[in-house]
Amino acid sequence: MRHKWVFDASPLIVLGKADLLSTISPLAETWIIPESVVKEVSQKTDVDSLLNKLSENSRVERQTIAIEPLVANWNLGDGESEVITLAVENSKYGVILDDLSARKCAKILNLPLIGSLGLVVKAKKEGLLEFAKPAFEKLVISGLYLDMDLIKQVLTSIGEN
Repeated sequence: MRHKWVFDASPLIVLGKADLLSTISPLAETWIIPESVVKEVSQKTDVDSLLNKLSENSRVERQTIAIEPLVANWNLGDGESEVITLAVENSKYGVILDDLSARKCAKILNLPLIGSLGLVVKAKKEGLLEFAKPAFEKLVISGLYLDMDLIKQVLTSIGEN
């Protein structure tokens, strides 16, 4: 079953730099992009180009929302706060976050959560990638910090050594 996922800026940017957005596009029915994330991404790269790649096999929706007070108390960035608020207010949404504080908040709020690494693993499991390791390497080259022990564990768990 394909879901609706709300993208934060850093995963959108790093997956874009790694040229993986077209690959992961079929993983969701709809990708939700909060306006504060659009603003943040547009300061670093061409956001429309990234969204076009993401929308190759799925729908992309841009949404604006007032930040939930419970989420605002975490003092996260505007993007992370809007991402989490959208999922808090809509039980059909999951969140895509790489930021540790934002991930902790999402876990405490019991939201469906995945990061850049998890999207690559999901793409591998669904047959969209033959091997995850080259994609992990692209993510690292693109600026995502990944613990090497974690990478080894994940590769072993999906049958890549």
